[in-house]
Amino acid sequence: MARLLHFTDMHLRINQPGTASDPLRLSRSMPDALDRLAEQIKELTPDVLVMSGDLLDVPDEVKDGGTPDDRSHEEWVESAKADFQLIRDWFDATAVPYVVVPGNHDLEGAFADVFEPPPKPRDIAGLRFFCFWDELADDKQPLRTGARKEQFEDALTNPEHDCPQVHVQHYMIDPPTVGKGKRYEYKTADTMKEALKRSDRVRAVLSGHYHPGSNATTDGVIHSLPPAFCEAPHAFRIYDIADDGTSTITDHALDL
Repeated sequence: MARLLHFTDMHLRINQPGTASDPLRLSRSMPDALDRLAEQIKELTPDVLVMSGDLLDVPDEVKDGGTPDDRSHEEWVESAKADFQLIRDWFDATAVPYVVVPGNHDLEGAFADVFEPPPKPRDIAGLRFFCFWDELADDKQPLRTGARKEQFEDALTNPEHDCPQVHVQHYMIDPPTVGKGKRYEYKTADTMKEALKRSDRVRAVLSGHYHPGSNATTDGVIHSLPPAFCEAPHAFRIYDIADDGTSTITDHALDL
């Protein structure tokens, strides 16, 4: 049995000035929420922590190489690195193995400087974790291309990886989801689902991005993202995955 604790979409800002433009995203309350989550971790004793992107809320201007105010771009980058370091220090202090990927509101280069570049597969608690750093197309629908597509295919077909897997990524494969005038699932979601079904290796695909959250099981694969942690009641999700592939999923929140 492996126990996973999954949360997503913190949109934290502490060293970065200001807060997320959406008032529901409580960017500057996240350090307190993390302290409270650490207490839950002690009680729930997960084998691994999963954070599936949007650790920070970096302004679009900074992500595009500019600045939204009189601070230089370089100052913003250093502030983002300091915020990533704050989060990494929190993860390290839990003493629980963790898997973290960036999201579309993170600054990928700064993330890689503090955590690591896209990591190789990791074996934790009898599961092999694959991380995917994907992108958005011009119409804001997720894409998996290039080396990330090759990694996905390798995970599902290479005899070396014929073992129970968990895929961690910011974007969702299933179910098909529309909100705010855009599609949240990958452009190639149908093809990806077929590949997952053929491989029969993947126990769960854990993602984020869609703040209301969702939870579906398709062809034996869990497709799950809890509601955004940055918004009250600060939700997270527990997965108990048995050796035979059966699983139990329970929803939790700091304010319930």
